[in-house]
Amino acid sequence: MRVTQSLLLRNQSASISAAYGRLFEVQAQLSSGRRLLAPSDDPAAVRPALDARTGRSRLAQTRRSADLAAGELGSSDGALRNMSELIARAREIAVEGANGTLAQSDRDGIAIEVDGLLAQLVQLANTRSASGHLFAGGRKGAAPFETVSTAQGTVVLYRGDGGATTLALSDSLSIDLDLPGAQVFGIGARGATQYSGVTGAAPGGGNDSARGTARLAVAHTRTVLGDGALGGTGDSVSGLRAGASSAAGDTVLGAAGAWTLTLVDTSGTGSAGTVSLNGGPAVAWTSADLDLAVTAPGGEVVHLDLSGVAAGFAGVVGAAGEGTLSLDGGLTATAIDFTSANQIVTDSRTGGSVFVDGRGIVRAGGEVLRFPGTYDLFAALVELRESLRNADGEAQDVQLARVRETIGELARGQDLLLGALATVGARSRLVETTRARADELDLLLAARQSSLEDADFAAGTLELSQAQLALQAGIALSARIAELPSLVTLL
Repeated sequence: MRVTQSLLLRNQSASISAAYGRLFEVQAQLSSGRRLLAPSDDPAAVRPALDARTGRSRLAQTRRSADLAAGELGSSDGALRNMSELIARAREIAVEGANGTLAQSDRDGIAIEVDGLLAQLVQLANTRSASGHLFAGGRKGAAPFETVSTAQGTVVLYRGDGGATTLALSDSLSIDLDLPGAQVFGIGARGATQYSGVTGAAPGGGNDSARGTARLAVAHTRTVLGDGALGGTGDSVSGLRAGASSAAGDTVLGAAGAWTLTLVDTSGTGSAGTVSLNGGPAVAWTSADLDLAVTAPGGEVVHLDLSGVAAGFAGVVGAAGEGTLSLDGGLTATAIDFTSANQIVTDSRTGGSVFVDGRGIVRAGGEVLRFPGTYDLFAALVELRESLRNADGEAQDVQLARVRETIGELARGQDLLLGALATVGARSRLVETTRARADELDLLLAARQSSLEDADFAAGTLELSQAQLALQAGIALSARIAELPSLVTLL
């Protein structure tokens, strides 16, 4: 074989080029700190390295989600703890207010503090976080609790829903970030509806849906005397008519025959006499009386016009009183059916309803309705405040019984708060565990990725020295080849 000088030089040039290439490759690895700069550097390591990168990317998202969840749950935990402390104070006030030795002025004073606690509870229930209102369910953009003041009293309405915001911590694990307000401040098992009043209204047989405390207004609208043939309300036989203040001032209610008026014309001409209601005291009258108030033994009142009494009349005139029932302060009213044992009345503001037995209703007035077991925390505080104030003028034993009932309702509400705290705590621990596990796995994957991608500086430095020596030797050899004769024959 004949080897020319030019062939030797070409071969040596290729060797030098390869030496340069390896030198540059090692330099690039050392300067970047990475061994895999291109798939061709180590094809077998590419797939494992990509899997490690993907895994670390997922773990980074898990850690970000865990941080977000920890912040949201931490906000809920803080709000719930403050609420629990607030209700604990309300329970202390209720115990104090149930003391029969307190004067009403003292109860009025602590009722002011309860009013402040109610305002604070509403504020805490409307707490916002980075994602919106904590206790609004799925409607996080608007405050979930609204305080409404009506003629019937204070009502705190829930404007949220039963949903929750769910956050994915990983491909296989999701967590609810919040608790809907209906669950946190919810109601328990409903007890029998309690009526406190003198109208004669009683619980019906239906399933009431109103909650907390309500006021049933039993109103008088019209009195019908005798046969009602005289002007639509008066008695054509006796000549007795309803007085000018009858519609607004009468308190008698009931179907025909529920009330009796004993009317006696002592003058014989229809100009004077006596009249009594249901056996009550006889009231003297003259034909000049156009609006005479007559009172029954129970305090019920009817107003009469005696200007047209039939001459010589002496007898009994039946009286009936028509009226309405309302749960929303008169915004809507239902005519009383005195034959119904199960008449429904609905509150137009809240949608809550009650079933009323109207057969025993005998007089106009107000009934305080209580729905044991249905008090959310807001309603319990409202009831505590109102029972302390005793705006309905109840006897002290009734007032104190109302105050004592709120103690149990507040205790049940605080149990709900503690249950919510336990739920939030369990979720927080899950988030912490998930975050810690993600950190552990990331360390393992980081080590795996480093072993596949990162340069070994010790080995790289040695390899760099070897590449430099190889390059230098190649260059020196090329110089020697250039000095050889132009033709060399190898046998």
